[in-house]
Amino acid sequence: MAGQPKKTSDLAVLDSLKVEEIVAMFEAGKSTARICEALGIGRRALEIWCEMPDNEHKIARARARAADVLACQTLEIADQAAPEESNLARVRIQTRQWVAERWKPSVYAQQRGPAVNISIGGLRLDALRHVEVVQDADNVQQVCG
Repeated sequence: MAGQPKKTSDLAVLDSLKVEEIVAMFEAGKSTARICEALGIGRRALEIWCEMPDNEHKIARARARAADVLACQTLEIADQAAPEESNLARVRIQTRQWVAERWKPSVYAQQRGPAVNISIGGLRLDALRHVEVVQDADNVQQVCG
């Protein structure tokens, strides 16, 4: 990284901090931009640090815990919202739900199964066709048998 002194110095700053301090920022639900701003580093340096094998799983677990915090916040927002603030509360809740879905999809994402359409009319027609086939087969057996 000879030609990238800013990134090199930013990575040195990240290496000088305790991993737990950085993970705590992610766990608090801070965005990458806010963490970079708080630490005085560039976004690319933080991305490189997060992609390191030792840190990647820690960040993922921290984001999952942050999703739980966001889900709890939605309840607080809904309970404390006054009727005249309902639109603002709805936007705040939806934003937290969206983020929680991405950070912990196994719990908060909507499960989208295959779409199944059942047509009662189609089922009835299929049943009538089946009856006709069975009756035709019985008639053939009587004639041949």
